[in-house]
Amino acid sequence: MFRRIEVINSYPLPDGSVDYFKHGLLGISQDAIVEAWIHKLRGSDRKLPRNAFFYFTEKGWREVGRAVLKACIASGQDYRVIRIKENEVEVVWRDRYTGFEVAAQPKRPRS
Repeated sequence: MFRRIEVINSYPLPDGSVDYFKHGLLGISQDAIVEAWIHKLRGSDRKLPRNAFFYFTEKGWREVGRAVLKACIASGQDYRVIRIKENEVEVVWRDRYTGFEVAAQPKRPRS
């Protein structure tokens, strides 16, 4: 199972309503959330496909992902966790040093 944390932010519109946008951990995040992962995740050292997203592995979820969630809860940040099975995506990069994260994209349809 791979897991991804998406942070949800909002901003007011001129008409008085509120619009929401979501992003991964590299987007606009509070300092406490960034501190929970910044020195633990490596990221890719090469260019990845545009449709690839970073996910925590089971090990990464236990050691980093849960700490990020705790930081989100403590700071009042809205978030959502996306879970996918490993066989539902194509892994295009894997952190071989720590084993905490992978980059994956949707599987291509079979011809």
